[in-house]
Amino acid sequence: MNSIVNTLLLAVKELRSIRSDKVMMFLIFYVFTVATYVVADAISTEVVNLSTVVVDEDHSALSQRLTQTIRGPLFKAPDEVSAKVAENGLTYGAYVLSVTIPPNFERDLRSGKRATLSIEADATAIALAGNGATFMQQLIADEVTKYFARGSGQASLVNVVFHNQFNPNLTSKWFSSVMQLMNSVTIITLILSGASMIRERERGTIEHVLVMPVRPHEIVFSKILANGVVILVSSIFSLIFVVNMLIGVPINGSLLLFTAGTALYVVSVASLGLMLASFTHSMGQFGLLAIPTIIVMILLSGGMTPLESMPGWLQGLMTAISPAMHFVRFTQSVLYRGSGLDLVAGEMLAMALMASAALGIVLARFRKVLAG
Repeated sequence: MNSIVNTLLLAVKELRSIRSDKVMMFLIFYVFTVATYVVADAISTEVVNLSTVVVDEDHSALSQRLTQTIRGPLFKAPDEVSAKVAENGLTYGAYVLSVTIPPNFERDLRSGKRATLSIEADATAIALAGNGATFMQQLIADEVTKYFARGSGQASLVNVVFHNQFNPNLTSKWFSSVMQLMNSVTIITLILSGASMIRERERGTIEHVLVMPVRPHEIVFSKILANGVVILVSSIFSLIFVVNMLIGVPINGSLLLFTAGTALYVVSVASLGLMLASFTHSMGQFGLLAIPTIIVMILLSGGMTPLESMPGWLQGLMTAISPAMHFVRFTQSVLYRGSGLDLVAGEMLAMALMASAALGIVLARFRKVLAG
């Protein structure tokens, strides 16, 4: 009972310390509100008003129809230019896509010959070029089919119906906003927990704590509790008021289940931040360790690129050591697919085990530092 009281009292001290740090308070507010909204609104891989140019060397009814078909909202109304102008436009970034209709294109198709239509893309904008070229290819193929099927009375034998689950309109904001929120939880938790330890050393208040009748695990638990409460409350606030209400991302799963999983993740990342801080003696040293750790956790979490696209050995390594990868799977399952506890229990167990392992290392390191 004394240990619980000591932990709570120390946690209150940590909360007062966070409240007195105006820069940190502003950073927490900015990251979980403005940054989440701005990133979700700015980052988009959707094809909208893509700049396009057409080189029409056929000048047939079909080529004119294809040119008129290229319209918004996917593409801007294309300019009809020469091959040289189109090539220069791609070179200097004036256009993303260039469609070249060769001479005798319609005549060759009517005579049963093979005809090749060229689509060139500026692949420096890889996401837009890839998605745009795919949409353009489908658009042209559909329009050519309709053009030659007029009045034939032919109907397709197979009707393929395509549905997008959990994001019907493929709205990129639905994905980027939640991923940004997860990245914010990772960054702020790691920095806040590590900074709490470094701040004690730099201000000399760690000596005051050591002369108090408290034990090492009470100090560690109090820092994790205080920082965890701040991050957890901030993340839930951001999810409800920024992601859900302001951006309009639907929450399909249980908010209570998401809170429980986020709490496990916060404990594991806070323990990692304290562990990094135990190997350093200044805020600069801690920053040099924290920055690459954050980058690796975010880039290899599966939130920015699919986990399946990584090498097999790297997938296994991140599954074994990174709680961020399990948190990404957990969050996507709960918030997007509405999964229950039975489907995400494995991810929660993995985060709990990693949190326990990190806590064990932190306590061992902290006792060693105190003994030294």
